[in-house]
Amino acid sequence: MRPIGRAVDRALRALGVDRDVARADAVRAWRGAVVSVLGPDAAITRAIRAEGDTLLVVAPTPQWAGEIRLRERELVRALAERAPASDIAHVRVAPEVSARR
Repeated sequence: MRPIGRAVDRALRALGVDRDVARADAVRAWRGAVVSVLGPDAAITRAIRAEGDTLLVVAPTPQWAGEIRLRERELVRALAERAPASDIAHVRVAPEVSARR
């Protein structure tokens, strides 16, 4: 009889859950990655989800969005170090939507 852990791993891979978990790791790893590349002030940006090989990030200002776009390659490398199974290859930046009007 095989250990149950291997059977569970195979089932998760077959369902694609392992890929979803790896993408969630990239979302969690964003803060450390962005701070390592852009400095502590960059913690103001937030990763909200991964779609395929792209991490969607919100930035509070156009300046932060531009900096993320300019340094995308470095950020992807930093993410790969922190969440290697996520296979994130791109970072897409969206403006942060304010609740005030």
